[in-house]
Amino acid sequence: MNPLIDIFTDTFYELVTQIPKGSVSTYGALARALGDVRASRAVGRMLNMNPHPIVVPCHRVVMSDGSIGGFGMGVEKKIRLLGEEGVSVTGGAVVDFKDKLFNDFTTDLLLNKLREEQNKLVDQVVIEDKFESLEKIAGVDVSYADGVAYGALTSWDEDKKVNEVVVEVDVKFPYIPTYLSYRELPVLLDLIEKAEIPDAIMVDGNGYLHPRNLGLASHLGVVTDIPTVGVAKSLLLGEVEGEINHSNPVSPVRHDGKVVGYAFLSSSRAKNPIYVSAGHRMSHHTALELVKEYSMYRIPEPVRHAHRLANEVRKGDKK
Repeated sequence: MNPLIDIFTDTFYELVTQIPKGSVSTYGALARALGDVRASRAVGRMLNMNPHPIVVPCHRVVMSDGSIGGFGMGVEKKIRLLGEEGVSVTGGAVVDFKDKLFNDFTTDLLLNKLREEQNKLVDQVVIEDKFESLEKIAGVDVSYADGVAYGALTSWDEDKKVNEVVVEVDVKFPYIPTYLSYRELPVLLDLIEKAEIPDAIMVDGNGYLHPRNLGLASHLGVVTDIPTVGVAKSLLLGEVEGEINHSNPVSPVRHDGKVVGYAFLSSSRAKNPIYVSAGHRMSHHTALELVKEYSMYRIPEPVRHAHRLANEVRKGDKK
């Protein structure tokens, strides 16, 4: 895995320490300093988890319009700390906000580097059938609580569950849209290391159906060279061709005129489709047929059981 994952959070807190006394910055400015404004919500979550408040001055981070925003130690404490540093707050907003605003971060733009890696890895993705058989299928999913990821893998042979594997891994990377693989891949690799290698893996996430054509399933497939399938609950890319309903349960998803996956209304009880795409070493059509084979409810059985198992382990219901 990319070593930037291990240093990401510490690098973020170092950026926060660059905000000088008497100044403030914003969630968006910090996200851009990381390399992608889509990280703004992750910035808020990391600030909320700051292990060294005041030393890492998260009280100097405010909203993009100058309003004060929240603070783990209380808004009144935040206002008092800012006032002691020469930043006045009136009516819930920073006075002379534009003059107090700091954006001049010294940064390595870590998300830019991860995006560059994604762009290189996508060239290795194979969207055609390159496998010997599809008898042994695994499903994987991850659940989270208190900075720990609980991963689960269920193994299936001829439509019957034959094994389960679970792991617990400390979370080192926040959730950021289009960078999910950097959060979950360490967990999935740990699971695969402990399991018998399957013929293919169904992943709770996108495959090729991703803004950079490298969703979690594709990233996992390239790293392990195992055929993978992405099974997602929401559409990140493209448009569904035509109306999908129980009379027409399957419809291609197209982007730039090319089929990048399928919307699939997977059972008579399902109200919303899932979005199936090839991850690696499999065509979109074969990925869809495999998901159909394992679908009794909305989510195909290998992933559905892995999801349930991951939540059981997170809650302590199963060891």
